[in-house]
Amino acid sequence: MSLGNALLGLLNDKPMAGYDLKKIFDDTIGFFWTAQMSQIYRELNKLEKKGLVKSTIEPQEKRPDRKVYQLTKEGREAFLSWLNRFPNQLSQASRSRFLMRIFFSSRIKLNELAFQIERYKKEKEEQLSYLNKVEQWIKDYSREEKHKDDTFYWNLIIKKGYMNVATGIEWADECLQLIEQKKRKKEGIN
Repeated sequence: MSLGNALLGLLNDKPMAGYDLKKIFDDTIGFFWTAQMSQIYRELNKLEKKGLVKSTIEPQEKRPDRKVYQLTKEGREAFLSWLNRFPNQLSQASRSRFLMRIFFSSRIKLNELAFQIERYKKEKEEQLSYLNKVEQWIKDYSREEKHKDDTFYWNLIIKKGYMNVATGIEWADECLQLIEQKKRKKEGIN
């Protein structure tokens, strides 16, 4: 998926400034797609050059003017075309620097490995808190009639997010137990 398609999809709902788009990434879809402000503006400029979005300047009192982007007819068509072409492979190959380090962890102390897995578990627990906020955002948004249908699909994504986090926490707990068993065995304690 390209950032451009994500932006087209978000602008399909309503015109927004780059800041508004960044807030959506941070507050709602950041658990499966992230973007930096500089990336968002760079991509919006590309989309505007292609005629897929157009911008207008909105003056603001006591604040800098804001550039608001909206989808063009061509942008809506490009978004729908992309949306209807699912890739052949739906699950993505991943590269995990964390798992690569675990792969080679026979060369470090078990306590260090346990510490890093504890860190991983804490990150997963923080993600759980984030997902709870996203779920509340979805509930709040579902009160708007125009988003009633959207929230069904958003809930499918949040369900996957919760399951990924739960699996990660379960994996970490199991690893910590196995590390503890290995430490006891090394020390000759049963």
